[in-house]
Amino acid sequence: MADRPRRWEPDSRNEAYADLDHPADVFLEIWGDDLSVVFENALFALYDHIAELAGFRTGHEEVITVEGPDAAGALRSLLAEALYLFSTEGFVAARAEIDVQTRPAGEVGVTARLDGEIVDRRRHTLF
Repeated sequence: MADRPRRWEPDSRNEAYADLDHPADVFLEIWGDDLSVVFENALFALYDHIAELAGFRTGHEEVITVEGPDAAGALRSLLAEALYLFSTEGFVAARAEIDVQTRPAGEVGVTARLDGEIVDRRRHTLF
């Protein structure tokens, strides 16, 4: 990862997202100055609800490329792919670099370079 984006830290949760009340599911409000920051913070929130991120090292990179008819569709696809990587490979990201491209017809393409590691249940805490 060329410019080494910041590592996700528990102290930065309040700057990235908030948990909202919901009786049966996870309900989040995600913030960011632009779409790439919103997408990064959404990934932070996803992984932060999966595992205690402080215990994860960086060094294993995964790349996710998705498209959607709009930003919301692209975000859903990105989060679904990230959850798939966790479910099938045990991959948890500790930071990400996001590139968002808005196409002339309104479609949105996203490339996410995730940096983290595979879960080791002897060292990592999963929720």
